Amino acid sequence: MINKRQSKVALATVTCAVCVVTLLAACSNAKTDSASSAPSTSAAPSAAATAKPAEPSKVSIIQQDGGRIWKADNPSTLEIEKKTNTIIDSIMVPAQDMKNKYNVMAASGDIPDISKLANFDYQLYADNGLFLDIGKLIDQYGPNLKKTIKPESWDLVKYKGKTIAIPYENIPAKIVPVIREDWLANVGAKMPTNLDEYEDVLKKFTLNDPDKNGKNDTYGLGATGGWKGDFSMIFGAFGIMPFDSGSTKQNYLKDNKIYSPIISTEYKNAITYIKKLWDEKVIDPEIFIIKGDQANQKLVQSKSGSFTAWWSIAPQVLAVNLKMGEVNPQAKWDPFPQLIKGPDGKSGVESRGSINGTLNISAKAKDPVAAIKLLDYLATDEGWELASYGIKGVHYNDLVSGRTDAGKKAMEEKWLDPLAQIIYKPDLVDKINNASQDKTQIENNRFIMAARQYNLYADIFFGIPLTDDQKTLGPDLDKYEDEMFIKFVTGAEPLSNWDQYVENWKKKGGKQILESRVKKYNELKGTNYTAGGL
Repeated sequence: MINKRQSKVALATVTCAVCVVTLLAACSNAKTDSASSAPSTSAAPSAAATAKPAEPSKVSIIQQDGGRIWKADNPSTLEIEKKTNTIIDSIMVPAQDMKNKYNVMAASGDIPDISKLANFDYQLYADNGLFLDIGKLIDQYGPNLKKTIKPESWDLVKYKGKTIAIPYENIPAKIVPVIREDWLANVGAKMPTNLDEYEDVLKKFTLNDPDKNGKNDTYGLGATGGWKGDFSMIFGAFGIMPFDSGSTKQNYLKDNKIYSPIISTEYKNAITYIKKLWDEKVIDPEIFIIKGDQANQKLVQSKSGSFTAWWSIAPQVLAVNLKMGEVNPQAKWDPFPQLIKGPDGKSGVESRGSINGTLNISAKAKDPVAAIKLLDYLATDEGWELASYGIKGVHYNDLVSGRTDAGKKAMEEKWLDPLAQIIYKPDLVDKINNASQDKTQIENNRFIMAARQYNLYADIFFGIPLTDDQKTLGPDLDKYEDEMFIKFVTGAEPLSNWDQYVENWKKKGGKQILESRVKKYNELKGTNYTAGGL
């Protein structure tokens, strides 16, 4: 909880920052006006005065949509284009489709000028000549990027000594399991604290008509359109994170050995528990196939009472964008105050890492300088504010009081802030959020702060470059792992075949990949670990 003194300090900080920007802008305008009103001392206009302004550079972007759409006449985007002398076009791709779509683009060698890629996915394409080495361009045209992004983050995305990526910094705690508080009251249940209590609640949410509509049409555990993240809290209760919403396997160190969670006994135990829930029909049966937008609509329609996802899904996407309160005024999503504990008292969710993605400039970009300058502008407080909040006086009045009705409408229509996903300024965001008087932001803060209280499972290989074995064997192995998880859960493959699964995993490249990653880790970290569980 934030105390009043912290709130006042944060409010003063933000207010001063806004005042300084306004004062500087006013001084700049005053100088401009003064110069323009001064009498000319030249008989003829100078060459600079008669020269035509440079034509704006076209800059294309590809990024995950994050629940947003691209609107070419977005006033915020038009102002950014004016400030940077660019014409921007962004391809917005649903998260679950991004990798496939980008693979097709990469195979053709035709990618947009700027690629916003998740996690360290850029390493999959780094040896294909797709990306420009931008080290010198950043030094020359990216002062605000260098100022905003920590040096250690730049180091994490170095690839074979080259700077081919701009890190997208992140706060690791992003994932929040949530539950319908009103449903708990309706079925006479308390907030679950362990796996047995959680199973009991999921059953009641499925069987006891929690929405009181007289129909058998609800499920305990809902889908979000990204099934790999839907089971994060359950995996955490068993002490492992075999995969997460970003398709990262949280490999772990134990007794000087590095293990893959995907063949661990804990993973098998977690699958056993999830299969039990599946057999009891308390999981949305579409969990493995449903898309994000459809999943959100089902949650708005009160088809499920619990899910695990990015912190913003419940308070922002469902409540604000999709107006769940109008559909069901009684609905109230609450973050779990404490995560479900497993048989050994363990709990946790996935860590999203200090870097959540990268920005990469195409080697074929016609104007890479324009692309860097655009990103550098978005890294300024002014550029970030414009990209995140829109036009001052139209979409918001100040950062503390929140969005105007026009700004809220634009957010509901999903078009206001697609470029807010390009550069993230965590320190500034926290100051604004903590000082905010906006009801929507105050509600958001409940979920943001809940995420930061949870135990996080981090991958020991975070930031370690992909090995050649990962690149060649990894895609097929990933498919095998996904298929077997779904088969085990749905009963298409009996869990009695677990040992055979483990042996197949090793033969399909799991053993080779793990050993190569441990070797790479030792080389970079100066350690002498070995691969465990093989």
